[in-house]
Amino acid sequence: MNHYTSGVILYGERELIRRQSLSKVNFDNYRAILSFVNIGNVHWKFLYINADDSCLYLVDPSRNSLEQEESDRAAKRFREYFKMRRTCYNKTDWVNVRLRGGVLTHPFQRDGSSCGVMVIMMTKAVMEAFPNKPEMTFLTTKKEMAQARRTFAQTILEASVFDSDTNCAMCATVKPPNPGPSITDWMQCDNCNCWFHSECLDMTNEQLSSAQKTEWKCVLCVT
Repeated sequence: MNHYTSGVILYGERELIRRQSLSKVNFDNYRAILSFVNIGNVHWKFLYINADDSCLYLVDPSRNSLEQEESDRAAKRFREYFKMRRTCYNKTDWVNVRLRGGVLTHPFQRDGSSCGVMVIMMTKAVMEAFPNKPEMTFLTTKKEMAQARRTFAQTILEASVFDSDTNCAMCATVKPPNPGPSITDWMQCDNCNCWFHSECLDMTNEQLSSAQKTEWKCVLCVT
């Protein structure tokens, strides 16, 4: 479930919740829900709903003595959400799942900026342990968080459909996004070997001709 929908269900008004009814989704095809919840645009929490044990966990990476209470409230909101789907759209999936709040044992955030990394690591632990309760034993030191960021970034980049040999490093597409001539001029950075549309570089014909005759570095390499 995307973070916007889960946030609306937990904190939105009734009419806004109805717009996030997901009427084409049959939750009976799923055994769990995983999501992230954004709090005030400054903090992330992890949402995990396990239909097998009828338990909802709203996990706060920071040390929070109200985690059980917040999970209880979240479970109530989701029970009401599934009842709303039955009333408005005759959807009965998960309507009989009597969700209750729970607490997962987990490491705590040690700084003010690693909540996003931690909720991803929590998600990974849950997926690897499902349907059992996860053992979250990862470290949260500054060094460990930095390493996790690098690992996630590398994983995302390796799974990306972007092809540096055929796509422009500026607009990430094969053809320039704006209408232009049928033949596209390209420039390759002599430092990083990335390719760029001349249109995306906003080069004139004179600048392009001059750059092609010399060693040229892109804006990413000269800054």
